[in-house]
Amino acid sequence: MVWPRQPSGLLEETAVDMTARLAGKAIVVTGATSGIGEAIALRCVAEGARVLAVGRRSDALADLDRRGGAALATLQADLVDATSGDAIIDACRTRFGSVYGLVHAAGSVWRNQDLSTTSDEQYAAFLEENLTATFRLARAAFRAMKDARAGSIVLVGSQLAHISVPGYATYSTVKGAITTFGRALAVDGGPLGIRANVLSPGLVHTPMAYVDRPNFDGMIAGIAERHPLQRIGQPIDMAGPAAFLLSDDAAWMTGQTLIVDGGFTAQ
Repeated sequence: MVWPRQPSGLLEETAVDMTARLAGKAIVVTGATSGIGEAIALRCVAEGARVLAVGRRSDALADLDRRGGAALATLQADLVDATSGDAIIDACRTRFGSVYGLVHAAGSVWRNQDLSTTSDEQYAAFLEENLTATFRLARAAFRAMKDARAGSIVLVGSQLAHISVPGYATYSTVKGAITTFGRALAVDGGPLGIRANVLSPGLVHTPMAYVDRPNFDGMIAGIAERHPLQRIGQPIDMAGPAAFLLSDDAAWMTGQTLIVDGGFTAQ
């Protein structure tokens, strides 16, 4: 069989500077004041990006601003506010002139949920904070990227969109919807030069891991043993995959879910 000739230069060896994969690209990172979002924001800066780091805590944003240097700007915002999506994207365009990337890492967790006592109001509030806010922010980014005919959206999902454990019914529902939404964004955005993928972490050692788990430190060893890689994740474990999905290294990758969980869901 004779294979078609490759486009000129496609197979040529080139030196790749990993510190410049995102050089000059303007990227919004939400949930950037701690955990996964913070690690991703700093990794994007290290790879040459200009980053608008979004969070709710002014003190944490001030600390991140000092650590991120001139390439990082911060914005305090509450994503429950219906106007926040447009305001965040507008702020990035004002500061950096464009929006190439969005990493939506903000969100909350609901574990130990008792379905029998969950009210409509509790359910609606959780969806508003975690799913509706995702839609509004992605919509605003999509508009900006559509104008530029280029962009990369990374939504942070969860391994619990793919497996079920007791007490996470609504959380799993939201993360499953975000995973499906990412695929839909990819289909709609592809002809416009917009890629969209979902990064689905396993259990990561972040402040959120302690919510409703006052004894979490004592649980870590036992949980780690249930993973093929024999440890739980660290925020830095999510930073590299997120930067990859944003970069041209993933230029032909869209509509996909990248599960980074130490092999837990492979069992």
